[in-house]
Amino acid sequence: MLNDIHNYWIRAPAVRIKCMGVPTVDMRNVRFQLEDKTGGKVIYQNYGTIILYRGRNYNPKDRPVIPLMLWKPHEPVYPRLIKTTIDGLTIEETTELRKRGLKTPALKKLGKNGVYCDLVRMVHEAFKQNELVRIDCKGLPTSDYKKIGAKLRDLVPCILVTFDHEQIVIWRGKNSRFEKHEEACKTFVPCLDRTNFLMLVEKFPLVPLEYFSNEFLP
Repeated sequence: MLNDIHNYWIRAPAVRIKCMGVPTVDMRNVRFQLEDKTGGKVIYQNYGTIILYRGRNYNPKDRPVIPLMLWKPHEPVYPRLIKTTIDGLTIEETTELRKRGLKTPALKKLGKNGVYCDLVRMVHEAFKQNELVRIDCKGLPTSDYKKIGAKLRDLVPCILVTFDHEQIVIWRGKNSRFEKHEEACKTFVPCLDRTNFLMLVEKFPLVPLEYFSNEFLP
C-alpha cells in the first residue's frame, strides 16, 4: 500500500483512501500511521474516507525503501481476551453477567467491511444508561470481531465479557464514569498554501472548503 501511495503521488499531489473494516474503529490511529509511514499529511477525513497530501516539497527520489518480505513471520501469541473469571467477581457472578449480556438488546449490528468509526462514541453513550452493552457481529469473521473487541477494551475502556454466539458483550466495570466522548471522525484542522489549495479544490471538488486554511503545510 505504501508503494501504491508513493506511485500515485508522482502523478497527483494527493491520494484518496477509503478505509473499511476493523481499522476504522480507531481512525485517529489510521491517520497517525499513514502520516508516520508515508511522510504525508492528512488534509481531510470523513468517516472512512481520507485524503492524504504529499507535501509542498515532495521529492519522489527521497521516498522510503520498503524491503521485500521473502517469508511470512510467525504470528505473535497474544494473551486471552476473555478471562474465565472477571477480576473482582466470583465465577457465579461472571456466569450471570454473561447470561445477562447475551439477553441485552443489541446496540448495533456490524456489517462485513463496514465503517465503525462511531462505535466507540455509541458505546460511551450506552454506558451512561446501562452497565452491559451487546454488539451483534453475525456474519463477521471470528478474528474481526475479536480485534474489534480488543480495540473497544482499550479505547472505551471497558471489560470484555464474552464472544459467544458471534456477539461482543462488554461491561463498563464497577464505579466507572463516562464523560463526554470526543468524536474521532472529524478531529483535525488541515492547512494549505494558496497554490496547493486551488490545486486540491480542483482535484477534489466535493471536499467542503471549510476543511482548508491558508497556512503552509510542512
